[in-house]
Amino acid sequence: MRAILALGFCAATVLLPMRAIAAAGDVAAPSDLAYIEVTASAETQTAPDSAVLEFGVVTRAETAAAAAQQNSARMASVLAAVRQSIGARARIGTGTYTLRTEYAPSREGGEPRIAAYVASNIVRLETAELSRLGELVDVAIKAGSNQVQRIAFALSDPAKARRAALREAVLQARNDAETMASALNVKLGSVQSITNQEMGPVRPFMQEAMVARGAPSSTPIEPGQVSVHARVVLRLQILR
Repeated sequence: MRAILALGFCAATVLLPMRAIAAAGDVAAPSDLAYIEVTASAETQTAPDSAVLEFGVVTRAETAAAAAQQNSARMASVLAAVRQSIGARARIGTGTYTLRTEYAPSREGGEPRIAAYVASNIVRLETAELSRLGELVDVAIKAGSNQVQRIAFALSDPAKARRAALREAVLQARNDAETMASALNVKLGSVQSITNQEMGPVRPFMQEAMVARGAPSSTPIEPGQVSVHARVVLRLQILR
């Protein structure tokens, strides 16, 4: 896995012992209240190894039954062509299916009239063959698909990229704490605490896909990079 590391946000807090700033004898506080707390984040950018392609068919007809029937027949041809192209490795499932009424304004200014019924069937194709995405888009279009909605690139196992980002965030936090300690002319002691602030699930890299109208014979698709983020809060004791 090829990864690119990028440093992110960093914030820090220095808390000195209360006895050092209080009036003599007014406040008694343990010396271990002196610490430096640093928040640091890091990011890894990794080439994806899986993708989701959403495509389908939209049909219009004067009746709901006709729109649904036309859509079903056309979609069957599209799915057959895609499955034949990608073989047994195809993982295809229904994404969304809708049948709605399309209205048009009344010429007499009354209630809107029914202009058509619109059936939409969008499916999700999951594949690890990223180099064939453009080919699959072309196959679907030639077979009758008139909707290619989006392509999302992801990592099948993001754990390695997450660990790399977490390690870089910890190192960045430690480096920042040491820089602050040097500027304050103090020494750092043991780690008092460290917290991994979860950044949520890895978000896939998405790109909008062109609606299939007059698409070129070979559709170019670039996977890009998937970003994985990590953030930690590190607290280190100040020695005196």
